[in-house]
Amino acid sequence: MTNTTTEEQFGGIEYAGSQSPRIDLRAIYDDYDNSIVVLGVGNILLTDEGLGVHVVKELKENYNFTPEISLIDGGTMGMELLTYMRAMKRILLIDAINGGEAPGTVYEFPHRELEQYFTEHISVHEVGMQDILRIRAIQENPLEDAIVIGVEPESLEIGFEPSAPVQAVLPEVKERVLRVLRNWGVQVEPK
Repeated sequence: MTNTTTEEQFGGIEYAGSQSPRIDLRAIYDDYDNSIVVLGVGNILLTDEGLGVHVVKELKENYNFTPEISLIDGGTMGMELLTYMRAMKRILLIDAINGGEAPGTVYEFPHRELEQYFTEHISVHEVGMQDILRIRAIQENPLEDAIVIGVEPESLEIGFEPSAPVQAVLPEVKERVLRVLRNWGVQVEPK
C-alpha cells in the first residue's frame, strides 16, 4: 500500500510518510527565497518541550509576512534541518531552554551571544543545533544574523499543551519574534 498525500489535504505541506517529519518541499528548491528562517524545534508530545513548534504553528495560522519567510516546524529533526538552511541569511530559533531560572523565564540571545547559548544553556530538544549551524557555516557564507528566543520549561512530561507558566509567556515570545522580524525588514500583517 502506498502512502500518498496531496497539498490540498495538508495545506501545502507535503509529507514524506505517515510517521515522518513534516517537509515543506518548497524550501528545498533554489527558486524559493529561504533567506529568513524562523525555526521552532521541540517535541509537542512533551508539554513545554514543544514550545518552538507551538509558536511557529501560531505564526503560520495568524500572520502574513512580506517578503515571504520560511516558518519551519523543525519538530525533533536533526541533520535534516540543513536542507532548510540553504541560502539562509538570518535565523530565528525558538526553543525550550534549561537556563536554571524559574519556569516561564523568557531568554533572548542575539547573534554575538549564540555561542554562549549553546555552551551555557542547554536546549531541551535532541537536535544538535550548534553542529548544524557550524556545518551550515562551512557550506555557505556566514549568517548575517541569528537570534535564539526560548523559555525555561516547567514540565517535560507527556502532554500536548505547555504548562501554565510557559503558556502565560507565549504572547511575549510571539511579540519578541514579531519584533525581530520587523527589525529584519519583514512586514507582519494579521490574517
